[in-house]
Amino acid sequence: KRFKSNWSPTIEKIMIKHLELCVELKKMRTAREGLYTYRGMCQAANIQSLETVVQRFRKSAEDKVAQAKAVQDVGAEMDDLEEMEAPQAILLRAIQAHDTRQQSQDKDIHIHFRFLWETYKVVLDVLKSNVRLEEVYHETAKNAFEFCRSNQRPQEFKRLSDTLRKNWQDLQKHTGKVPNYQVDPKNLETINRNLETRCKQLQICTELDLWRESYITATEMHELMSKTRPKPSLRSMYYEYLGQIFWKSDNHLFHAFSCLKNLQFVKAAKANISKEELQLLASKAVLATLCVPYQKHSDIHESLELTTEGASSPYEKAKKHAQLFNAASVPTREAISQSLVEKSLLPLAAEPCRKLFELLETDFTPLSLCQDAKPFLEELAVGDIFDGKLVDYLTPLKQTIFFRLMKQLSEVYSNMTIANFEKAASIVPFSIAEKWMANAARQHGINIQINYSHKAIIFGAPRKVDMKSMRQPLIEIGRKLQQAMQRVAPEEQHKKERQEKAQLQQTIVQRIEEETKLIRLRKDEIERRKEASEKRKGEEERKMMAAQRRQEELEAAQERERQEKERIQRQKDREMAKKREQEEQRTHQLVEEIKKQAGNNPFLKKRLEALNKLEATSKTESKVEIIKKTHEEQLQRERTEKIRQRKLEAKRIDHLHRALREHEVKCLRVWAEEVEEMDDEFINKLGEQEIEEKRKDHEENLKERDFFRAYLPAQKEFIRGPMEEREEEYERAQNERWKRCLDKAIEGKIERARERCRKDAQERREARERRRQEEEEARRRQEEQEEEEERLRAEEEENARREQEEAEQARIREEKRKEREAERERARAQAEMQRKKEEEIEERQRQEAAERAKAKAERLAAQAEERKGGGGGGGGRDRSRSPRRDAGGGGGGGGGGGPNDFRDGDWNCRSCGKHNFAKRQECFVCNAPRNSRGGGSRSPSRSRGRR
Repeated sequence: KRFKSNWSPTIEKIMIKHLELCVELKKMRTAREGLYTYRGMCQAANIQSLETVVQRFRKSAEDKVAQAKAVQDVGAEMDDLEEMEAPQAILLRAIQAHDTRQQSQDKDIHIHFRFLWETYKVVLDVLKSNVRLEEVYHETAKNAFEFCRSNQRPQEFKRLSDTLRKNWQDLQKHTGKVPNYQVDPKNLETINRNLETRCKQLQICTELDLWRESYITATEMHELMSKTRPKPSLRSMYYEYLGQIFWKSDNHLFHAFSCLKNLQFVKAAKANISKEELQLLASKAVLATLCVPYQKHSDIHESLELTTEGASSPYEKAKKHAQLFNAASVPTREAISQSLVEKSLLPLAAEPCRKLFELLETDFTPLSLCQDAKPFLEELAVGDIFDGKLVDYLTPLKQTIFFRLMKQLSEVYSNMTIANFEKAASIVPFSIAEKWMANAARQHGINIQINYSHKAIIFGAPRKVDMKSMRQPLIEIGRKLQQAMQRVAPEEQHKKERQEKAQLQQTIVQRIEEETKLIRLRKDEIERRKEASEKRKGEEERKMMAAQRRQEELEAAQERERQEKERIQRQKDREMAKKREQEEQRTHQLVEEIKKQAGNNPFLKKRLEALNKLEATSKTESKVEIIKKTHEEQLQRERTEKIRQRKLEAKRIDHLHRALREHEVKCLRVWAEEVEEMDDEFINKLGEQEIEEKRKDHEENLKERDFFRAYLPAQKEFIRGPMEEREEEYERAQNERWKRCLDKAIEGKIERARERCRKDAQERREARERRRQEEEEARRRQEEQEEEEERLRAEEEENARREQEEAEQARIREEKRKEREAERERARAQAEMQRKKEEEIEERQRQEAAERAKAKAERLAAQAEERKGGGGGGGGRDRSRSPRRDAGGGGGGGGGGGPNDFRDGDWNCRSCGKHNFAKRQECFVCNAPRNSRGGGSRSPSRSRGRR
């Protein structure tokens, strides 16, 4: 309890040893409590100590796991580290007598892994909010990521990602000024550290195939990068992993866009990039662009994506993806291709990639498209270019070429033989082409029929009209026919116009009446709106007048408050003047008393001289300070004298206590010998009695065994007969009960299914009625809410303005109060420091005088011993607090030094080296605390054991 809030290097060593023992004994709860306590202890004293302790704790746990992995290989089939014990392990232990060697080893390894996982969680929780431990926090997070990657722990990785995400969100919840010791989420260095950690997290996500977690992490990285300017390497990795995410989700459009953005950024940011790396990035961008399905229009809804999802709004998803690249609009295939050409990125790609781009993006002959593209595809498939890093693009590229070919053939040909089609689509076998054609007919609306009897492929559906494809041709035909009619028969057109004019003249009167009626209605509506506007203006004027009156009342109240404050201040000034007069009178009285008491005291004479010098001035405050200081020093001298007297008294008591202890040691030795003899006699008697009792019990058990041995065959025969009949009867009854239970279960299941059907139908009817009522109620509440919001908006604005003014005035008053308090605190601290310095000077002077007197006494004693000459024999014990002296003796009695002055439990102070008795917990000279291991005691061993 004494060291709970006081940090020291010794406590740091104790804490490190405590955590190492927790790792050895697998006591995570004890380690967690110790870390939280130590964090509170060194939060303000030495926060770097917590960093050292945490790193040692983490390293110890990691070393244990490394040792366990060295002993036995650990596979990915290990149980969840959050569970204490798996269900299958509990079942196996229930049916086994004891664990096998393999099971014991697996259990130990699982315990080591779980302890390391809990270590990472505890360390992250301890360090999550301290700004000076931020680097250790991110280092621990990266170590935890590496632990999940090396041991294939996807579930633990998800939990770790959620923990880091929650810690970051908790930091952003704080409002107002952030304390100096707490992590500021708006600091650029903090954001950059989190960005590096998120980048490592994204890398491990992709390696563990956690693609949903990867997308969430990429979204978080985009939010962090929007607040700072990240390193070029981080942004490049961000685009690369984002491209992998979109490639895994078969979103070839955004995969191509990410490759393009990465290529543009690397080319602009890295001036010393190698030619091979730049060529690889350019080749990826070109092939990824070619893998994007063709879009007839720029709208994302018209794209021929190979794997369209059933989402309700795919365009909204595309906009969300585009925001990850800071793009203002959704990219298209044409825009990406145009960027490659306009920004001179296409020449950077490899030769086969450029040839494929030129072949597919220009006009081509459908029948020779696959034959022209086949050499370049085979060159990419070999894998010699960039060590096979472009092979993954072959299948999507073939699909794009195939669908482009099929689209062109469907527009040019109505039918084609299968042999000619296989020749035209030679890049894939016909078995795969069948699947792709079925996919195109099902998902993309391309009308294709395969006639196996005639070995032909028919484009278009003769029995079904495709209105979507016929719309534009029909519009063109109608426009051309109208132009032809105007040239061939213009009289018919003029005749039709004259008929329309005649019809208008016949209905002119009716139309005039309808328009007049509409004008009247419009005029009435205008008058009604003018009245409503005037009424609203009158209401606003009344509200304005009321607000003005409230403002005048508020200003009058403030004026009264100001006058009251001035009156109180004047009264305080009068009281202060009165107090100063009284203080001067008391000062004069104290000066007179000091002059009377001065006498021969040099210290008081010096103070009186200082006071006489200040008599001519008007510095009353300086005189008061000097008088108060003189009075305090006098009190301090009296206190010091009392302390000295009490120390002398304590010294005498220590001598008495030592004498009592010497006499007690002799008595204790005699008592111990007597007790030992009595104990030996009692133990011998008790042992003989116990042996006699056990011998009698054994003889009785032997007699009982011989008596019952004659009945054993009859008992076995009796059990064997009836038990067979009972077992047969039990099996028959069990079979009948099982059949009854099975029939009952089947009937119950059928009845429950019928009941569920009835309930589902009833719930659907109730849901429709309830939805209709909720819609009506929501519409009515919306109208009422709009009216209420319009009324409250004006009141809220007025209240906000008034509250802002009051808050500003309160802030000014609070700042002035804090400044006054700070000024008083500084003056108080300066006075305290001056007082402590003077006390230290006087204490040193007293110690030096005592040491000089002590040295003088020792010299006199030595001279007296030398004068005695051969006076006598051995020396005795010196029981005083002075250092031990060898008592010499010469002459006839012989000499010899006295025995060692230390007793059991005595100790030497590590600060000043003085000898202290065993009962003291602090040094009697410097008041230093006794060390927990005995404070440097060195006592001779004394034989006090029993014989």
